[in-house]
Amino acid sequence: MTDGSVPPGTTELGIDIIKVDRIRASLERFGDRFSRRVLTEAERRYVRGRPETMAGRWAAKEAVSKVLGLGVRGIGWRDIEIERLPTGQPSVRLHGRAEARAGQLGMDRIAVSITHESDYAVAIAFGIRTTGGRYLFPPDIEDRLDERERRILARIERLRETAEAGGAAALASDAPDAQDAPEPRAAGSARA
Repeated sequence: MTDGSVPPGTTELGIDIIKVDRIRASLERFGDRFSRRVLTEAERRYVRGRPETMAGRWAAKEAVSKVLGLGVRGIGWRDIEIERLPTGQPSVRLHGRAEARAGQLGMDRIAVSITHESDYAVAIAFGIRTTGGRYLFPPDIEDRLDERERRILARIERLRETAEAGGAAALASDAPDAQDAPEPRAAGSARA
């Protein structure tokens, strides 16, 4: 496929590994504040301050964020919730931006598997995309851009459309405006 579209049933995979000692140190240093920042209320009731269990949840959230293609910084820790089913199997419940991103990708379900031992926790997540191209901007990208970033994003979109239409001359006419160009520097001046 050269048009950038995603074939139906395209799979996305995410994996993460973390040292349990990193989580243990954060729990000792920041206490409940750390777990409140990362875990939902239901997750905190399950984890109960256990470093190995917390590390497993951390790795699972990281793996799920990779399946969604944004990373946790683009979504938020508590937007991804790892539930424990009555069978003991972990299950993913999405909220907020993570839920919107999954909808954007046509991803109805994300499967996750977690393992941990005394030193490491590892998680792998798997989802199936049914919509979207090779890359999709997050659904709330417009809300998080400043004016310069909006102009750049609009220019990228115009360039993509022009390239798809095969218009090299039009690409040349879409050169940056003076307002988008960086300020000239005096000779010998250092960058900030």
